[in-house]
Amino acid sequence: MDTISRERERSLKFVQVVFAVLALLSLISALAVSTRGVDLGLPESSTYPIALAFLLVGAVDTALLFAWERISQRTEL
Repeated sequence: MDTISRERERSLKFVQVVFAVLALLSLISALAVSTRGVDLGLPESSTYPIALAFLLVGAVDTALLFAWERISQRTEL
C-alpha cells in the first residue's frame, strides 16, 4: 500500500509541475506577443487578440492545476 501512495504523490507532483510550466509558458508568450508582436512579424491588429488568448490559456491552466489537486485529494479519502 505504501508503494501506491508514493506513486500517487509522485504522479500528483508531476501533473502539478506540468500544468505550472504550461501556465508560465502561456503567460510568457502573452507578454512576448503583446510587447514584441510586430517585431515577430504579426500584424499590429492581431497582437492584442493573440496575447489575450495566451493569457486566457494561462488562466485556464492555473484553474486546472487547482482542480486537479482537488480531485486528487478526494480520491485519497
